[in-house]
Amino acid sequence: MRAPSLILLACLMLATHPTPLSAAPIPQISLVDLCSLPGWNGAPVGNVVIMTPEGKHLQLTKMASAQQPKASTSTSAGGLVGWIDCSKPGEPAVLNVVKGLPIGSSLILSNPSGFLLTITAKKAIIEAWGFDPDGLHVVLKSRALHGPAMIERFLMKDGSQAGSCPAYGSHLPSWALPYSDEGDRSSYGNNR
Repeated sequence: MRAPSLILLACLMLATHPTPLSAAPIPQISLVDLCSLPGWNGAPVGNVVIMTPEGKHLQLTKMASAQQPKASTSTSAGGLVGWIDCSKPGEPAVLNVVKGLPIGSSLILSNPSGFLLTITAKKAIIEAWGFDPDGLHVVLKSRALHGPAMIERFLMKDGSQAGSCPAYGSHLPSWALPYSDEGDRSSYGNNR
């Protein structure tokens, strides 16, 4: 009767210590249908396309108003991608350009199955953003055409703000440090 006890014990161990699920594949992301903006040499603007792990190409935007597309490397984000939306508010078919600069104040988060969330920055222009290494947040840096930038942190599950601070100073939270203006006082309009 000893063998059935071992089998039962092995089954209990498997039930209480399941093997970890495989990591969600990270989609490849790119921009296509790039817009030509005279005098603009900053981040390109176009349509977001991802290639799924199955090799399918999915175009996630159609109006060529996306900028800085990125894919999360976090397994907990489950294939999440994002981009800055540079469409004109109320006119999604029109690229929002002011003084020759594409203006995007919203961040779109999506997965291969569809749209998930729009996050709006405190300032008019998102100049940089990224997925936080913790796998739970996105961080974005925004500013007006001139003046100081703001760094904000948002939860990816619902878009709620989890923190904000100016982009300068010596006491920035660790999540804001990669977006700091320290040593770089140029503005968005200088196309850094």
